[in-house]
Amino acid sequence: MEIDIVWLIVAFAGGAFGAAIGGQTAFIFTGFAFLFGFSALLGGVPVAQDFISVFAFGPVFGPHIAFAGGAAAAAYAAKRGYFPEGVNGRDIVTPLAGYPKADIFIVGGVFGILGYVMNQFFIWLFGLWAPEGEGLLFTTDTVALSVVGVAVVARLVFGVKSRSLVGPFKGHSPLSLKDGTHWVEHQEKWSMSALHGLTSGLLFAFVAVWLIGNVPTDNPAYTNIVSQVFLIGWAISAISLIFLSLGLKTPVTHHMTILAGLAAVQLLTVVGTDPWVAVVVGGLAGLFGGVLGEAFSRIFNARGDTHIDPPAGAIFIGTTLIYLVTTI
Repeated sequence: MEIDIVWLIVAFAGGAFGAAIGGQTAFIFTGFAFLFGFSALLGGVPVAQDFISVFAFGPVFGPHIAFAGGAAAAAYAAKRGYFPEGVNGRDIVTPLAGYPKADIFIVGGVFGILGYVMNQFFIWLFGLWAPEGEGLLFTTDTVALSVVGVAVVARLVFGVKSRSLVGPFKGHSPLSLKDGTHWVEHQEKWSMSALHGLTSGLLFAFVAVWLIGNVPTDNPAYTNIVSQVFLIGWAISAISLIFLSLGLKTPVTHHMTILAGLAAVQLLTVVGTDPWVAVVVGGLAGLFGGVLGEAFSRIFNARGDTHIDPPAGAIFIGTTLIYLVTTI
């Protein structure tokens, strides 16, 4: 397992900064960082890939570091009683800088380090079965898996009413919300989750497929562009969370658009389907991602008092399935 000492140190700062500005805001910056870097890739800028690796998926705004650190810090703050009555550790929006307690940011930093180490471990582990990215079930999104892993540790350590990873269901079905619990209430109906997934999925599957067909092959960054074009919708979905933070009823779609883009690109470049087939299947993958994210929330997140990220759970599971189906 490869650990970069500089990145390890900076991961502490990334987790602390994610706590200071709030986990969701840190993730919004992840979207900006990727979109900026990808735009530079389209322009053939040589350093653009390194920029993406450091800023979007590294110690600066990597979701497994900045977002996960911020979410863990919120769980800790709730555990210590720093939050006002009625606010629990699932609050990933509020900037924790409003609670001037040094221990909050130290915890955010420690969990930022944990996210970095965990991701490196998963990269090493899955590399045993999938050298150089080739593999079936053991090819997955290690960043999303690490986000979930860090959240699981935070729940076990900082859970207040319950440290259980599921529920508590209090006599209700795990998939029922009759007990008044919610994640994103305005999209929690199965039909709405599916519809948002289908429409956003179709949109950004098309964007990914169109770009693959129109980027000149002599672009020096062509290989990196094709390998990461599926993330465009994910980045735009991340940026759209600005409006959710402002209180507008914006859909949470990054788990939908990333699976849609990935399915479309895999079908187009690995399986060799027609572009329109890739787009349609991408839309269906987005629909699946929407339903999967809502189911993940109802089982692991909505009833708990710390945040176990539903989109990250859906991305990890969905990505694994897509790689399995398209490379078998």
